[in-house]
Amino acid sequence: MPLVLHVAADGDVAVGDPALQRADEHPEGFVEDVMGRLLDDGVITASGRTLAAEVVLAHLLAQAYARCVEVLDGAPDQLLVVRPAGGPEAETYAAAAGRGLVGDIRVLDETRAWAAFSGHAPPGAKGMEPERTGALGALLWLRHGDTPTGPMPIVTREDLDGIAPAPARQPAPPSVVSVGPRSVFEAPPSTPPPSMPAPPGRPPRRAPVPFLVLLLLLVVGAIAWVVVTGDDEAGPPVVTLTPTSTAPTTVPTTTEPPTTEESTTTTEPPTTEESTTTTTTTEPPPTTTRPPLGPVSISDVGLLLHAASDASQLLELGMAAGDVLDGVTGALGAPDADTGWTADAACEADLVRRVRYGGLELVLVDPDPTDAPPTETVPEGEAAAESGGEGGGEGGGEGEGAEEGEAEATTTVPPGVPGYGATFAQWFLSGADSVDSGHWTLERIGIGSTVADMRLAYPDGFSITQAVEGDPAGFFGLDAVGIDTGISGATSNTSESGRVLQLWAGDACSRLFG
Repeated sequence: MPLVLHVAADGDVAVGDPALQRADEHPEGFVEDVMGRLLDDGVITASGRTLAAEVVLAHLLAQAYARCVEVLDGAPDQLLVVRPAGGPEAETYAAAAGRGLVGDIRVLDETRAWAAFSGHAPPGAKGMEPERTGALGALLWLRHGDTPTGPMPIVTREDLDGIAPAPARQPAPPSVVSVGPRSVFEAPPSTPPPSMPAPPGRPPRRAPVPFLVLLLLLVVGAIAWVVVTGDDEAGPPVVTLTPTSTAPTTVPTTTEPPTTEESTTTTEPPTTEESTTTTTTTEPPPTTTRPPLGPVSISDVGLLLHAASDASQLLELGMAAGDVLDGVTGALGAPDADTGWTADAACEADLVRRVRYGGLELVLVDPDPTDAPPTETVPEGEAAAESGGEGGGEGGGEGEGAEEGEAEATTTVPPGVPGYGATFAQWFLSGADSVDSGHWTLERIGIGSTVADMRLAYPDGFSITQAVEGDPAGFFGLDAVGIDTGISGATSNTSESGRVLQLWAGDACSRLFG
């Protein structure tokens, strides 16, 4: 940031090299140590003028913003400002950013920037001037964050090489064969191995010999009875054979568990059900690719409030300024900056008012500064007319009184009221990406979109050109319905990967790279 400025007698402020050039002719307006004066006095006094800290910081931030636009060929996303210890508060910087119309800023304390420089700066940068360490430290803080406290960690060879080095000689494996006169698997002689108590003995199982002998005798007797008598009745043998039939009946019961095991193997279909459910989970992601609309969406005909709800409201270009401000304030809250009614060289109207809500700017115009609310009554004219009618009594007297009343009525016209009859003439969007701000078109085009995104969203109404020869920045137009009004904007370049930097609709003020 420049550290010198020059204040002219008419209030014009120059920063940096222009200030040094003016100091040769008018040294009384030169201020050398700007931040030191602000730290000591809180104001800057030069050429008979006193500038508050907010005004001085607004000029400095505007100069830094203009330099960024010159170097980047586009508006920066954010300004990172290092606040010196004991200097103006962060709120003062925020107010100065709104006054200077520099968009989003981020204020970092000087001590944190120095700590980041000390912890993350390369060895070759440790000896640079103290004035530059704060700026470089802020960039290092933005990339690496705050410096960790405590002692530095020990760096090992694994950290440098990525792998642990193998030892030069592998150690011998431990011996498991023997140690001295005994094996390592043998118990020491002083402690004999414990013996497990024998389980309680069971009585020996004896074969049922008497039962088998008896069964055999019964079978032989039954056969002899059949042979001798020739009787077909086989009831007794059937009864005696029932004990033997119980043995084969137990065998099928033992074969039944394998069949149950086979039935358990048929419980594999649930795995196929799980696979079908996993295929259905792959469908939702395409529906979540479109980002949600914020409370205020942009359109070629104006602004759309709460477009994603049933209570949506369209604020058209040309609508009354008061109604538009009430609607946007109700959706986004109080504005961040308001210029009031003033003349603007970049706009066609005599009186212009710019109201800013973050990166969204509304332009209101007053086409007739002399316009004012009509008067309800003209007491002088009416009184003169009545007195003329009573005094004359004749037709001539009445005419003279009426003429006198009309003459007095023309002298009571009130002066113009700034903003009376003002309309909404333009919106302008810049700064943070629409992914963060929520300001999109209904086709999801906003800050941060690419040229390829716009070509896909507007296949018939998209056009882009290189506005200035030798400058990579592009100037594009989105004309969805083909009426030559649409949305205009600027990109970082004209390739398919070029990013949208600015968007606007309405022709009240010139916006080409402004």
